[in-house]
Amino acid sequence: MIIIVGVAFLCVIFGVFGIWSFVFSHANPPLYKTQITIKNLVFSAEVASSTVARARGLSGRDGLRENEGMLFLFNYSSIQNFWMKDMKFPIDIIWIGGGKVLGFIENASTPGADMPFWKLKIYSSPKNVDTVFEVNAGTVAKGNIKIGDLANISITK
Repeated sequence: MIIIVGVAFLCVIFGVFGIWSFVFSHANPPLYKTQITIKNLVFSAEVASSTVARARGLSGRDGLRENEGMLFLFNYSSIQNFWMKDMKFPIDIIWIGGGKVLGFIENASTPGADMPFWKLKIYSSPKNVDTVFEVNAGTVAKGNIKIGDLANISITK
């Protein structure tokens, strides 16, 4: 019995690492751009709608331009969890549901280049959300974004 449990455990571990290496060793699928308006602030956003694009997010990039971000669209509303794997710059994470800002994380910092993935901090939405928007750190404060602000997404592929 112990051998079966040990083998099952190893299969799970190797499966996780296999998926991990697949996601981070293959090119990101092409992302389309759209616009999102929060209050009176207009942003250009790359849309991460596939599982691979969501897992990668902004990993490995050197930064974002002002009024630019990455938009994560989900087919359902639930608690969404994000990490900062291979991030090179701090960000604000804006949690959106039903077309309104439901919360945000300000200044999510980079974990460091040698941080193992199992030690990464997980950022969870405070409520069920169907959209997450990542922007440069300081954008929430600079734009005076508040919970309850309207968020309008113009989807064009």
